Amino acid sequence: MHRATRLLCVLLCGLGLAGAAVASAPPERGFPLIQSYVPTERNASSQSFGIARDPQGLLYVANGAGVLIYDGAWWRLIEAGRGRSAFSIASDPDGRIAVGGIDELGYLEADAGGTLRFVSLLPLLPPEQRELGQIIHVHPTRDGFVFLTTRLLLSWDGGKIVTLATFPDERPYPETFPVGNEIYLWSRDAGISRLAENRLVPVPGGETFRGRRVDLVLPDSHGLLVSVRGEGLFRLADGRVTPFSPEASRWAAVSKVSEGLRLTDGRWALGSLMGGVLLLRPDGAVDQVIDTSVGLPDDFVNGLVEDREGSLWLALNSGLARIEVVSPLSVIDRRSGLQGSVYTMTRHQGDLWAGTSMGLFTTRGVPASAGPEWSRTTRVRAFPGLSTSVWSFLSVDGDLLVGVAYGVYQLGGGDSLQAVPGTENDVGYVLARSRSVPDRIWVGGEHGLTAIRRDGAGWRFEGQVEGIAGDVRTIVESDGGVLWCGTTIDGALRVDIPAGWPAARPRVRQVVQGGESRTFRLGDRIVATRDGRLFRVDEKRSQLVEDPALAGIRGDRHLYEIAEDVQGNLWMNTRPPAVAPRLGDRWSSELRSLVEVQAREVEKILAEPDGTVWLAGESGLFRYAGLSDHQQRTLPAPLLAPIRTGGDKLLFGGAPGAVPQPAELPSDVRRLRIEFAPVSFRAGLRYQTRLDPEDADWGAPMAEPFAELTRLPPGAYTFRVRTVGPSGESGPETAWSFRVLPPWYLTPWALVLGFGIAVLGIRGYAWQRHRKLRLRTEHLEARVAEQTEELRKTVQELRNAHENLASANTQLEELSLQDELTGIANRRRLRQRLDDEWSRARRNNTPVAFALVDLDFFKLLNDSRGHREGDICLQMVARYLADAAEQVGGLAARYGGEEFAVLLPETGLPNGLLIAEQLREGIERLGIPHETSPLGRITASFGVAAGIPESGQSPDVLIEAADLALYRAKTEGRNRVRAGNVEGETADLEIVTR
Repeated sequence: MHRATRLLCVLLCGLGLAGAAVASAPPERGFPLIQSYVPTERNASSQSFGIARDPQGLLYVANGAGVLIYDGAWWRLIEAGRGRSAFSIASDPDGRIAVGGIDELGYLEADAGGTLRFVSLLPLLPPEQRELGQIIHVHPTRDGFVFLTTRLLLSWDGGKIVTLATFPDERPYPETFPVGNEIYLWSRDAGISRLAENRLVPVPGGETFRGRRVDLVLPDSHGLLVSVRGEGLFRLADGRVTPFSPEASRWAAVSKVSEGLRLTDGRWALGSLMGGVLLLRPDGAVDQVIDTSVGLPDDFVNGLVEDREGSLWLALNSGLARIEVVSPLSVIDRRSGLQGSVYTMTRHQGDLWAGTSMGLFTTRGVPASAGPEWSRTTRVRAFPGLSTSVWSFLSVDGDLLVGVAYGVYQLGGGDSLQAVPGTENDVGYVLARSRSVPDRIWVGGEHGLTAIRRDGAGWRFEGQVEGIAGDVRTIVESDGGVLWCGTTIDGALRVDIPAGWPAARPRVRQVVQGGESRTFRLGDRIVATRDGRLFRVDEKRSQLVEDPALAGIRGDRHLYEIAEDVQGNLWMNTRPPAVAPRLGDRWSSELRSLVEVQAREVEKILAEPDGTVWLAGESGLFRYAGLSDHQQRTLPAPLLAPIRTGGDKLLFGGAPGAVPQPAELPSDVRRLRIEFAPVSFRAGLRYQTRLDPEDADWGAPMAEPFAELTRLPPGAYTFRVRTVGPSGESGPETAWSFRVLPPWYLTPWALVLGFGIAVLGIRGYAWQRHRKLRLRTEHLEARVAEQTEELRKTVQELRNAHENLASANTQLEELSLQDELTGIANRRRLRQRLDDEWSRARRNNTPVAFALVDLDFFKLLNDSRGHREGDICLQMVARYLADAAEQVGGLAARYGGEEFAVLLPETGLPNGLLIAEQLREGIERLGIPHETSPLGRITASFGVAAGIPESGQSPDVLIEAADLALYRAKTEGRNRVRAGNVEGETADLEIVTR
């Protein structure tokens, strides 16, 4: 077991205790996670009739176009015999897949090349019995499969087909149901029977269902669960039939149950023709109904199956869907009445409140929806009086304070909002109650820090804190009236508030110099975010220090929001969001990524005392009712899917269960494409590959489920692949060995033959020389000379051909490193040069400078003058940058769109800033017209970073620092140069060039 898995087990065991507390939680319930699937096979039908899973975890769908197979990465389609369509499908414990169609039945089998084919069983039937009509059901048995048609029950044991029963060809047709390892059958005349040794044996009490249409029979710990058309659910046990679950029965009677299964967690999943899916608990309580009203694409369910992660797959009348039925995550979004991107949320007097880009929303005053409790999802309403962005909340002494785009509002005991006078000129980004003066509320805004104070029943503006001009996004107060403020541009600030404020002037100092930093209280610590990391604030020295409890946590540059849940686990708004498990007195460095949260930006995290955690983003509110381990199960070894050479020759068909044999490839193979599949449907999966003996270690994780190997020299190879989970955990590997043969003229037999021919030639020549007369000697020498010259020409021609090929390859390589539009270096060439210069600088202990350049208002140029003028502008700027960079020994490259990059070896930050300023002025001097720009011509913003590489440090830190500096240049007005700081290089970060 990987270390990450062990850590997560510790986390999840603790969180299991939190699950018990959820019973007392508020009754919010969002919509389940539902994902619709559209097969990529272009000939696939939108209508699916059944679904099955084999022991490896692959899905098989009975589709109108045949059998669809899905392995988590690739879709394949196999026509089911002469009728093509598949109407029923099943898998047995050995992985055999049986298929039923129209006048067709058979199974899937891999051929010698590993390609899955349909094998018909019709030849095993007498000719007069081959018009079967539709195969309604197929089920596995201990020996093979049974197939049910409208008239026949057939059994196939792997060798022969036997007719077990014949039925009248009239409706309602009989139905078969798998229950554990047994097959049950209902018919109108006999009721419910059981298949035993190829005979139908009556089930005690089964006669009760004669003349009543049975739609479903499922296993029950007490016997059988039976669904009767138009009546509902019944329990059949010990020969007695009793009604079961009145609520579920009413739903089943109306919705017309069609399919069902017993889930691993003990619940039943009932699929219907008119009402989607019902989840039923073992005690008969309805857990949830999932239909089109909560996001299911279709209410007509033809098949159900559970995957290895515990998710429920549905074969629908129009498509496929996967439902996270065991996920603790649900969503409150537009379907609930919530509008806009969610910026903040809180709980006030038991109600849920959300602030969005479109106003204020709450569960307060929302009437309960009609119907049973299990059918309800949380609804919200827009609170009247606010139609602007809401940024912050604070619940204080019965009041709810709301920070909006133009001040602070107060919501008292009534249903009306009142503006706090004096706050209307700033944004209420954050509200924080003072620890030293409880009646005071600190307000962080776009233009600094202010305070409001309670005045009787209301609130009044108290004053502005002098010395802070930029925005304030977070506020933490420590003892002695000291505030620690986080900002977007100015880093972290320490603000000492004197006892006589606002009359007395406060003292403001920077703790973090420039850039984005946020402050939080974490237990007894005050922490700050900086460059994707968490640091403790040393209050005495007013600086950030490493904290052993936090030192191992590495987020990303988007990290600016954290929260600690009741178990002490640390939630972070990275992309995707992540959780650092609490391990004693520290937090684990092995993060759990929450890839299932479909939000690009999480603005707020709220951890409630009952264990519920909320994440607010542009897609809505994501509610975690504790965490579960269903997404953390061990990853399987990936399967090798089709393997092809460059000529599209199929080496291996990728049939499930088949293993590709070691292969010998010809010497002229130019490309080898190896596809693989995770056999898992979790989000966020990636893959690592390694080619022995070419690669010393595993490559970086990649999202593409295939690898392309090119220009392989002769030799023996082993290709290895493994799946990597969203939290970095890796599964077992899969390997395939192959050999690239040498060219024929380098094979042993060719060398031996050549040597033999040479020996014979020498002996023949000697024999001829001694045998012939001297007069023939000159003639022989002339012939040898002539042949030698021909051989020389042949060798020269081969050498020329080799040199031409090498030259062509060199030209192709050079073209691949050039930007197609501008002709200068592209991003790939830039990366190669950056890696080389970074390594050289590390060896020589010299600095490297890197600049990112963005053309200002370039989109407006395209919109006003057209893309042709935009391309000409890019080409002019590119030529100028390339020539200027070359003069100082650097490299200019197109970075993407209207962005360029300039690499300056052996250049520190001061010289890098000077060169960047010269380049900025040069671009402006080009005088490229741009009427919609403030200066009427093209200008550019520069972000510059430099540093001396440290051991183990990646050049990505240089790029990130330059990117942050470019962001500052743009946000501060464009057409200027800004510096980023890389450890080891310092410079004035406040340089303003214009």
